[in-house]
Amino acid sequence: MSEDLHPSPEEDHSAVKAILVVEDDEAIGTFVVEALLQETPYQALLATSGAEALRIVQSLKPNLVLLDYRLPDMNGLEIYNHLREMKGFENIPAILMSANMPKNVAQQRDILSLKKPFELSELLENVSTLLTERCDA
Repeated sequence: MSEDLHPSPEEDHSAVKAILVVEDDEAIGTFVVEALLQETPYQALLATSGAEALRIVQSLKPNLVLLDYRLPDMNGLEIYNHLREMKGFENIPAILMSANMPKNVAQQRDILSLKKPFELSELLENVSTLLTERCDA
């Protein structure tokens, strides 16, 4: 599935943006991915653990990462920290999603956060804003 997200060199400037959704609840993750695919011009890919997400980014550089805060192997903030330490990922935008995230966790790192359950329109608006700002930067 990740092959669809690799632009060829001649497509680099107009390539479709990719969003990596890291969510251990497959029903929620699948819903978010499907919503992104149907409601936005972006590609989306689901990882159900932090380890899987870190494997995926070895071959795919997403333009945005949606991270569940509570995952079985590491939390979303730990994944975010790993990504920020990787070459080429220093400025990758992220959205942390959780029903039970400590209040200031996202604010301390200037990461957008969404409290579950969230409105789909709110998620889509935030995704669009972050990816538009990223394009204009």
